[in-house]
Amino acid sequence: MSADNYHKTRERFAGPLAIGGLVAAGLLLLLVLYPEKSLLKLLENPEVSSPAQQRYLEALLHLRNGETELLIPLVRSYLAAGCTEKAAAALSLQRGRLSAEQFKTVMVLQYELRRQELEWVSLDEPGWENAQQNYAAQIEKMHKAGATPQELARYLADARRLGDGITVQKLEALLGSDADTASAEVAAAIALGKGDYRGAAAFCFKGMQVAQADQKRRLFLAGVGALQSGNLVQEALVAAEMNLTSDLAKDRGILKYLVKLSLAANRPDKAQLYVRIALGYSSDVDKARVQP
Repeated sequence: MSADNYHKTRERFAGPLAIGGLVAAGLLLLLVLYPEKSLLKLLENPEVSSPAQQRYLEALLHLRNGETELLIPLVRSYLAAGCTEKAAAALSLQRGRLSAEQFKTVMVLQYELRRQELEWVSLDEPGWENAQQNYAAQIEKMHKAGATPQELARYLADARRLGDGITVQKLEALLGSDADTASAEVAAAIALGKGDYRGAAAFCFKGMQVAQADQKRRLFLAGVGALQSGNLVQEALVAAEMNLTSDLAKDRGILKYLVKLSLAANRPDKAQLYVRIALGYSSDVDKARVQP
């Protein structure tokens, strides 16, 4: 029996202290062999999430008292591995002032953290409401910090995929209410994707009010085109002439477009008027107003 027990005993390579010493020696060897900046450059790859990378950055971050240049690659590494709790703990260690670029990067990392936290819970789980509120709050912070309409549109796509209907409604309303051309174009594209042709046109025409000349032309054509794509030709003609400004009425490309639109709407009289305006025989745009 004693002989059997002897053979069953597993031989250990080394004790815990010896293993810890080997790991520490390995990290020390990395520090000796590689310049710190070069090593950090290798560790910045967000796809790398090995435990060795994380241990090195954790140790260095502790020595440097939460230095942002070390914090960013570490949090990226945690998020790449799906370690949301570690990422949240690391972000709480951030100290000191951030440059504009660092601030933006940290905000993006915080967004990814909140997005993952919401992704890991289901609608029927107790933690859903808290995760949803944190996610929405982070988007609000990024909006106040100057997130572009294109960035808000990406957050909207994420919210839809995550099933966060509350955030979806807020972002749609936000994109539709912002008084700038970029927001109008994004909101119109979202409405058009949902089959809301009238809503898409309304966003375009609203954006025209604050647009420059080239942007105004683009929004005008997009708004009328949205109604046409919904086979609302009569409405498209009415909307086109209601939103036709004096500067757009001097654009021959716009006038040719309105001639074709008038013919498509079975209004040859309007088509003839636009031909006359294009040829310079008439400059009275008010006569072209369509009676609904």
